[in-house]
Amino acid sequence: MKKIGAEWLRRTIEFLLLAAILLSTAFLAGQFMTDQSQVSTAQSAKRERSRNILIVGKGDRRAYLEQVFLGAKSLARTNDAAVDLYTGTSDTQELSTQALLNYASYLQADGIIAYIEGSDLNLEIPKNAQGKAIPLVTIGSYIPNLPQLSYIGANYSELGKITGREIIDLIGESGKAILLDSSGQNDANYSNLMTGLFNALSQRPGISIKTLQFERTTSFSKEDNLRQQLASEEGLELIVSLTEQNTILAAQSVRDLNLSGKVKIIGFGDSDDCRSDFEKKIVTELISVKTQDIGRRAMTELFEFLENGYANSFVSAEVEVLKGGGE
Repeated sequence: MKKIGAEWLRRTIEFLLLAAILLSTAFLAGQFMTDQSQVSTAQSAKRERSRNILIVGKGDRRAYLEQVFLGAKSLARTNDAAVDLYTGTSDTQELSTQALLNYASYLQADGIIAYIEGSDLNLEIPKNAQGKAIPLVTIGSYIPNLPQLSYIGANYSELGKITGREIIDLIGESGKAILLDSSGQNDANYSNLMTGLFNALSQRPGISIKTLQFERTTSFSKEDNLRQQLASEEGLELIVSLTEQNTILAAQSVRDLNLSGKVKIIGFGDSDDCRSDFEKKIVTELISVKTQDIGRRAMTELFEFLENGYANSFVSAEVEVLKGGGE
């Protein structure tokens, strides 16, 4: 019995020692994996910030630029980059496009995605610490004499034709529509869009289009003006908006005047607010340039240039038409 007891005790001690060794090994292995994971995470974070891309544009384009930002950010990790959005808007003033570009120079950005207005002439490309021009991809308006790396945007003439065809589909051979215009001076995009639109309507003389000119900086007066037009315009069938801000304004005005279902809206935009009004059937059709896709394409062109030294000078963005709202 003593021999059996001693043997049992010896085996028990050996088992406990083995278990202790295994637990210790497992702990050390787990600690090593944790340390490696932390190092990997730190290295990954460092790699993500190896290049900095800045998206800039004026404050009234922020809703649009936020969608561009989301698209660009989706490719940030792939390109070892950090992406930031800056509109520089304050309560007292709005920075010029040149000032926004200069901010990219101050931050020493490796690349810029800039929303350029049609009136932005004689811009200078900011430089980095080495005195070299920072690679610039433009969206918004195309300025021929601006030394941009690449321009990414819609074919506005084709966009106008699409809008014209949708007007015909909604009101037929004859009818009355109001077109909300917030274009600035020397806006080539707007000019091309309107040319395409009226070319599409040229064979429909029974369709009457009344243009309502809005100043971009007077939101309250725009709302009041539109309500007055909607209340006084007899036989109005359709509102056509060419910007996200005006689409939201049109939807709000139609709601306030209880005209939902009576006056159709062709909206323009890719923001959550525009899509919400479409889903609520206040906006009848929603035309959009896929802005997140613009952000992704801009990143692709920037890094094609940074890695290989070349990029496509013009990239056409995809246009989407959503139908079925407001019915």
